[in-house]
Amino acid sequence: DSLLQEMCGIFFCVCNLDNATTDLASCQDLLARRGPDNLAISTSNTSLEHSVTACSSVLWLQGDSMTCQPLVDSMENMLMWNGDIFSMTGVEKDTTESDTSLLSRHLSQCQTPAQVLECMASISGPWAMVYLQKSSNTLWFGRDFFGRQSLLITKTAQSLSLSSCVMADMTNYTELPASGMFSCTLSPGGMLNQVVLYPWDCMGDRVDNNILQFTISNLTIKCPVRLDLFNPSTAPLSFQPDSDQCDLFQQLLDQPDISLMVDKFTDLLRKAVMTRITNQPGLCKTCMAAKTSPPCVHCSVAVLFSGGLDSCVLAHLAAEQLPPGQPLHLLNVAFQQSGGGFDVPDRLTGIQAFKELAPLHSDRPISLVKVDIALPELQSARSSHIKHLLHPLHTVLDDSIGCAIWFAARGRGEDFVTGEQVETPARVLLLGMGIDEQLGGYSRHRTRFAREGHEGLEEELRMELMRISERNLGRDNRIVSDHGVAPRFPFLDEEVVNFLLAAPMSVKCNFSYERGVGEKLLLRLAAHRMGLKLTAREPKRAVQFGSRIAKMEKRKEKGGHVAVRE
Repeated sequence: DSLLQEMCGIFFCVCNLDNATTDLASCQDLLARRGPDNLAISTSNTSLEHSVTACSSVLWLQGDSMTCQPLVDSMENMLMWNGDIFSMTGVEKDTTESDTSLLSRHLSQCQTPAQVLECMASISGPWAMVYLQKSSNTLWFGRDFFGRQSLLITKTAQSLSLSSCVMADMTNYTELPASGMFSCTLSPGGMLNQVVLYPWDCMGDRVDNNILQFTISNLTIKCPVRLDLFNPSTAPLSFQPDSDQCDLFQQLLDQPDISLMVDKFTDLLRKAVMTRITNQPGLCKTCMAAKTSPPCVHCSVAVLFSGGLDSCVLAHLAAEQLPPGQPLHLLNVAFQQSGGGFDVPDRLTGIQAFKELAPLHSDRPISLVKVDIALPELQSARSSHIKHLLHPLHTVLDDSIGCAIWFAARGRGEDFVTGEQVETPARVLLLGMGIDEQLGGYSRHRTRFAREGHEGLEEELRMELMRISERNLGRDNRIVSDHGVAPRFPFLDEEVVNFLLAAPMSVKCNFSYERGVGEKLLLRLAAHRMGLKLTAREPKRAVQFGSRIAKMEKRKEKGGHVAVRE
């Protein structure tokens, strides 16, 4: 019987028996929203006088029997898993087995730290995990290299707690760095040893341990993203077309080497999107709740859609790959302006891109969902709810982006074509994060190039990839999962990232061309070839400016300031 399940909320606490209190009651409601299909709590004591509390909430399962989490195997090892194993090196995945049980089986065969690290390094896909290994009395925990799943931590001498999300007043929690795998050995008398980090092998000395006092091991975990593939080639394009010509992209695509690279990139991206829309039960929220047998004919995949280059390419590939006749929802968020209207930049590009995209997929029902948010609704949702999901992040930028994504992911709005009120029942949301960092999409990249040339740019892009996990994908995971929706990031697919690392700089971005052409050149060429000719020339615009949330409250604030909100 086919059984796929993804766990969406983790809470784990190990502490001294004499002092067995946990934060679970405070954050249980938040955890339950991440996994609306099942909530399970287990408590136990170890032979070394520790109390262990584990709570998990599950999003989407299929089949008659459920792999309950936390999963305890025959050797009494306990696994809590939140993520997707899209592939595992050397393992032929059986689609009838859940990721949790697959990983539990493989981890149960590990006896040494090196074996645990090798097992975790073999996974492609986003993850956060907690594993209590009985034989060694060792707690293992960590997040994937990009930090695509959320996990927060707090530790004292006598307790260690991990949670997917917490309430804003639980200020002792910090985000667990996605620096590698961590372990902590339990010792007699209910005590905990120092936390040890086994860093990703590409991190070098870039590990910051001021937040959590941990020891850094000499043993490393092999990173699925190979920074050693980075192509430092600064050779200009072999062909320099006249940039005044309106068919610049076509001229470049007529070059065989460039054409080949664009096709290879598009194929890998298509595969990444395919992986992220097929690894799910094929049921929307409504049919899931009604326990309908799959597949259903409703929308089960949506795209966070600004109408910009990144989201439009993802929407095109999703529309191409979804089962015939299944609707696709494009979620476009706008915040009300002082005149009362919602015609913000992202709305205008969203409509333009929708009009360009829809005719390319005339047999696919595609809806542009206009998510319009007025100030009172923003203030109410932020103070009652969104601020907890943002925690422990607290800048103006986090607040703006977090609120914009939360309303978009809720998917409640008006169909642009029919004018009907809709609320998307999708359970998977595709997001375009991660491509600006790889293809020189930010203005700071152009600035660095102007100042230090190719060498400066190369250093900047290498640092960007190392820092992606600090760019708050954990925040986006908490925000989107709150709606019982799984966020997925095709541009951060390991194969896509490794391909782009090895691509020559002059094709990734070319700052000899103007804004809206030179940044993310490779993606623009791919979009042009797909038939998205207008979209291929859209300049970069960040969500907090495009949706105009930054303007709505008329504050003179900088993105890095702490957000003071009523």
